[in-house]
Amino acid sequence: MTRTCSMIARWGVLGLKTALVAAIATTPMMATAQTVAGKSIAGEWDGMVGKLHLVFVIEQTPEGGLKLRLTSPDQGNAVVPVDSVAFDSGKLDVEMKAIGASYVATLSAAGDSFTGTWAQGAANLPLTLHRPGALPAAFTLKPRTIGTVPLEPCRTVDGNIEGLCGTVSVWENRKSKHGRHLALKVMVLPALHGGASDAFFPLAGGPGQSAIETYPATGYTNVIRRDRDVVLVDQRGTGGSAPLQCDLRDITNAQQVLGEEIPAERLQACRQQLAQTADLTQYTTSIFADDLDDVRAALGYEKIDVFGTSYGTRAALVYLRQHESHVRTIGLEGVVSPEYRIPLSFSRALQSSIDQIIKRCEATAACQQSYPDLHKEFDTLLVRLDKVPAKAEVTVGETKQTVTISKGLFVSTMRPALYVPQVISAFPLMIHKAYEGNWSVYASVALQVRTAIDKAINRDLSISVACSEDIPGMTEAMISKETAGTYLGDYQVRQYKNYCKEWAQGRAPANFHAAVHSDVPALLISGALDPVTSLAVSRETARDLSKSQTVLLNNGTHGTGSPCVDEIVAKFVATAGTVDASCTDEMKLGPFLTEAK
Repeated sequence: MTRTCSMIARWGVLGLKTALVAAIATTPMMATAQTVAGKSIAGEWDGMVGKLHLVFVIEQTPEGGLKLRLTSPDQGNAVVPVDSVAFDSGKLDVEMKAIGASYVATLSAAGDSFTGTWAQGAANLPLTLHRPGALPAAFTLKPRTIGTVPLEPCRTVDGNIEGLCGTVSVWENRKSKHGRHLALKVMVLPALHGGASDAFFPLAGGPGQSAIETYPATGYTNVIRRDRDVVLVDQRGTGGSAPLQCDLRDITNAQQVLGEEIPAERLQACRQQLAQTADLTQYTTSIFADDLDDVRAALGYEKIDVFGTSYGTRAALVYLRQHESHVRTIGLEGVVSPEYRIPLSFSRALQSSIDQIIKRCEATAACQQSYPDLHKEFDTLLVRLDKVPAKAEVTVGETKQTVTISKGLFVSTMRPALYVPQVISAFPLMIHKAYEGNWSVYASVALQVRTAIDKAINRDLSISVACSEDIPGMTEAMISKETAGTYLGDYQVRQYKNYCKEWAQGRAPANFHAAVHSDVPALLISGALDPVTSLAVSRETARDLSKSQTVLLNNGTHGTGSPCVDEIVAKFVATAGTVDASCTDEMKLGPFLTEAK
């Protein structure tokens, strides 16, 4: 499956549209009160959405109104265009049309924090702002023991969501039961009202993503936890669960980030470094599935609702095969079955996604009029790049760097970029600009997406999984069959095969790539434009799950965030039965971007 954070598609990349279209940061003056009970809101306020820092600087205007400067330090101090800011009766209201976002929050009684919601696209994410250096608010949850696991109050990395955290100890080598123990980090979001004895266990993608960083703010999590506990477990080697910590690439080097280049000597050095404390052969999906069941048992849940996105669907299916008696329901979004091989399956899925986007542009009057030769331009780009790589200038932090874009790099970076709906809307514009010789728009967007992925994914774990489960047994005949004649070809397959020559390889069970059969109620969700997990994989998986429902998002991509999808997932978990998915008919992509004439 993809090694990308599926939540990038759900949350979007802040400032992405700023890289796609020219936007002027203006802040109209609003004649509104700027104090509550004598407390001024002027000055700096800091907050985080996921791992992304935001800085709000509010100033008073001579006319008595307010203006706001909003910056994103993690994106080179990019200025986010603000259209309006208002503050009245303790309520702050900010609108940012250029990135399709808004922020509505309430000032605390003490005047030292704003608590509210950042809305962008389909996502509604909690965001709390504090004065720089302010102490966090006191916890509302109390320490408690669930099952045999003592838990303490904690917050997500952005400080916006409170839960209970603890660890469950497992053997690194589960078979020998000798040597090192691993402390798996667990975060429980207690049910708000209670009533259900089963718990919701969402599994993160990647491989290498932290569930604790991924799921607390998703819409379906918020709905599901009304009646049942939500349990987040970081997979061994990721997040807070004995992470494999070795920097395989320099994320300040734009060429390395875009190209996913990992020199052999760096892989060798990282493997030797990690081998001092970890047995890299013990970081596989099947072993994680047994870890997960240890957590379930320790917390005292007899039945659980397993849900996975992207690679997390593979983990969910493997858990189902190994521990079916404890699964009440299984939900899969962006299906990666055990039969699916990373990265062999990338080429066909990406080909389908690109071709569909081009056809949709051709069938849309405004897009077809602006880009009448889009398919020809795309094909021409591939021919050009095959002969002579392109050059583009990008900004990393405060510095400008020049990157070389080969055909393989261009197509491979397109795959994760198309997880993001805004990029699909911008695809014709980016291709046309590149065809004209302007690669800066595409390169800047691709770098933003790749950088966000690198911050979300533990690549050491990702490579360990692929080199244990996907690359072994991958024959030249298989590679030729799945990649010949595609835009991507065998570019990424060769990369991974080279990685695995330098990396430790675990052993997957003999039946690992066999289909998973079960009569547990199952929900499978696929996006028609998904560039990495195709509908065909979903349908093949569903055939072996006798009580399954497949939902196709005609305007969906990979892990498409939507209130509709949130509702479908939440209702499925509540009822363990077939749900009404008609709301998917109303899901739309944004219009294709065109140049102003």
